[in-house]
This record gives sequence, structure tokens and C-alpha cells, in this order.
Amino acid sequence: MWMKATEGADGTVFYIDRDSIKKEGSLIRVWELQDLKAKGPLEEKSRRVLVEYDSKNERRRVLSFSFHGESMGAGVTLKSDQTPGKWTMVAPNTTAAVVFQVASALKRPVGKTSALPPPPPPPAPSDGSTQIISEGDKELNASSSEPPGLDKNGGSGASSKSPEQPETNDK
Repeated sequence: MWMKATEGADGTVFYIDRDSIKKEGSLIRVWELQDLKAKGPLEEKSRRVLVEYDSKNERRRVLSFSFHGESMGAGVTLKSDQTPGKWTMVAPNTTAAVVFQVASALKRPVGKTSALPPPPPPPAPSDGSTQIISEGDKELNASSSEPPGLDKNGGSGASSKSPEQPETNDK
């Protein structure tokens, strides 16, 4: 069930799937959906991103993602990848920091003997015109394994709107 977590200064709305939240030790895994106000660099209107947060070390990494032609993860899948990215620090006053705080507050840890499940498969194509970009065509920043259009903190480069959190340009 998607639940709004925050909104970026650029109008991107960040949702989390509260039923997908898994905790084990200091690790939290959650599906995020980013609903863009304007089309992204690949003409996407939304992004589904499986993110793993490490609360002990205040860092995060993208485990898989898919970009979609329509809002709320609908429409043609324009790009997807299930290659886990590198760990990056979660900067304060960013959408990633807010999503992490919301996910942390929503779910209690799983039992000590439980293991986090593998990430689910990418969404099924909505029609025959689905385009999956091959590994060789991956448009990832050379210094980061984040998908294009996502900054290293999981946002769209904008801080979240919140009276308690002033907007900053710190990254």
C-alpha cells in the first residue's frame, strides 16, 4: 500500500510501500515510488526504487529500479535494473533522509532468525512496446551506481518541503 512520505522542492512526490518494509538489525529495505511532476531524462513520469538503508552507518543503496512512462508506476517500463548500487551517505534535509525516517518509524524489526527476502522481480510489461535497456547501455554516473535522474541521496536533487527542515543545497 503506497503512502506519501514527502514531496521534493521540484514537485516530485515520494511514496513508500509500507507493506514492503523489512528490517533486520540496522538494515531497512523498502520500495519507494517517485511520482515526477515533470518528465525525467528518459521521459519517465515515475520511478519504482528498492532501497536498502543502513541506520547504523547512515547510508543507503539502490538494490533495483524501474522507470515508467506514466504516473504511479504505470505505463510502459522504460528502463529497469536489478544490479545493487554502491552505498552512499544519507545527507540531512533531503528527501532520502525523510523517506528513511518514515520507513524506520513504520515497521518493527523482523525476528533474529529471519532473513530479508530477495527483491521482487521488475514489474511486468504493460504492452509489447516495453524497452529494457541492456547492461551495456546503462546510463549510470561513473562515480555512482544510481540511476540517471536520481541524485546520490535518492532524491531528484531537491530537498524535501517541511517546516521543520529548511531547504538546503548541501549534498
